[in-house]
Amino acid sequence: MIAESFTFAHIAYLVLEAVLQTVIIAVSGFWASHVGLLPKQAQKYISLLNVDLFTPALIFSKLARNLSMAKILEIAIIPLFFVLTTGISFTSGKLISKFLELDKDETNFVVANSVFGNSNSLPVSLTVSLAYTLPNLTWDQIPNDNRDNVASRGILYLLIFQQIGQMLRWSWGYNKLMRWTGENQHHMPPSQIQAHLEARRGLEESANMGGGSGDPVISSSMWVKVCNRFKSAFFKFKSHLNPPLCSMLIAVLVAAITPIQHELYSADGFLNNTLAEAIDQLGSVSIPLILIVLGSNLYPSEETFNKTHSHKKLVFGSIVGRMILPSCVLLPIIAMTVKYINVSILDDPIFLVVGFLLTVSPPAIQLTQITQLNEFFEAEMANILFWGYAVLSLPVSILVVSAAIYTLQWAEPE
Repeated sequence: MIAESFTFAHIAYLVLEAVLQTVIIAVSGFWASHVGLLPKQAQKYISLLNVDLFTPALIFSKLARNLSMAKILEIAIIPLFFVLTTGISFTSGKLISKFLELDKDETNFVVANSVFGNSNSLPVSLTVSLAYTLPNLTWDQIPNDNRDNVASRGILYLLIFQQIGQMLRWSWGYNKLMRWTGENQHHMPPSQIQAHLEARRGLEESANMGGGSGDPVISSSMWVKVCNRFKSAFFKFKSHLNPPLCSMLIAVLVAAITPIQHELYSADGFLNNTLAEAIDQLGSVSIPLILIVLGSNLYPSEETFNKTHSHKKLVFGSIVGRMILPSCVLLPIIAMTVKYINVSILDDPIFLVVGFLLTVSPPAIQLTQITQLNEFFEAEMANILFWGYAVLSLPVSILVVSAAIYTLQWAEPE
């Protein structure tokens, strides 16, 4: 139970300590980029190293040690939470776009920033810091619960949320929301205009060549098309099996097989003192490196991008649609759910903290990559990340985590 002596000022101070840990490390990454220690190419390689090696090690070390079959069944509620937050964020992006009178491409951009929040670098580092800083985050349903377990559960909740968002981001986000439609060519780059015209010309030529009555022609080539589509679907599925997801699946398998879990993390034997310890050390590198790369990404690029005539509207709409409007709806829903529905992980204090953090997290850093690949509102994306991370993340995190602690106190049975 949270002590009444913890005033808002005290809780805010504890949250400030945890948030400043992440800020200081991120600033060091910004400085490294400023002095030339981390140029853009080096950032790319370090990010790949972190995603493919250190982060999977962190995932495995946290989950394989602390998961159980009972916990695995309980986390089924997280996909439902993802659907809820995505739906509300989508609606928020649409509403603010309509209010600002944006066109279709601009609306899609604001919606993408509203829907795809950061569920990896910033929330993970904050969750781990808060797990070891804030009081009374242990779960009374788990015997001998401790801060290590709290941090592990928080990472688990975030990872499941992040993997679902990752798949949606690189499918719907990349191919639909953050790609030019061609309806408003006044703000399209010249290369995009030329590509669009060529594609349209090709479609028209294909239609003219078809002629006749327009009935589909059935031939043996249809089987080739079916096979190619099957292969394409298979490779798309395979592309989603990234190292963090694979690590999570292996960790779940280890946790489900009690003898293996015991040999790795309970018995003081060969596997525990070699393999498990090595994975733990690799995983300990992940969070600091995530923040270093985050800070370096925020350093202004030497490449300059042209701003569109709606630049300020897009930046304002994206920030409001991502960090403000959804929280007005989601935070009360989460609070009421925790108070009146005693189901599964909803009673876990760290789940509430994670839910609050995800609701107000800035737009995902990966959206920068997508805008660069599609040449889509790149100047606007850079400004959005500056405001979201450099300006708003600190005060918003302090407010929302303090609110989460007070919600936990309010939700406790009398």
